[in-house]
Amino acid sequence: MLKSKKEQHWQRIFQLQTESGLNKLQFCKHNNISVSTFYAWATKLSSQPPKRTNKQKVIPLIFPETKSVQHLTLTLANSYQFSFPASLEPSKLQQFLSVLSA
Repeated sequence: MLKSKKEQHWQRIFQLQTESGLNKLQFCKHNNISVSTFYAWATKLSSQPPKRTNKQKVIPLIFPETKSVQHLTLTLANSYQFSFPASLEPSKLQQFLSVLSA
């Protein structure tokens, strides 16, 4: 049996053992597998880096463009400052100023 075929064979055995619900010793006895061989292959296959079957895919991350928020700053004679977003409706700014002048 070729090396890769043996590896595939033992990987299938490990999969069957997991699916069986039996512990490793019970599975080996039930399937006439040498326990030492079972563990030797488990060690051998776990020490090998996993084979890559699929190439990595690049997934672009697109972040929405962030716009800097512009502010209007109103500084009063008494040094109080008020900052408003530049998108503030003029009528709202007018209401604010009328409250300040009252």
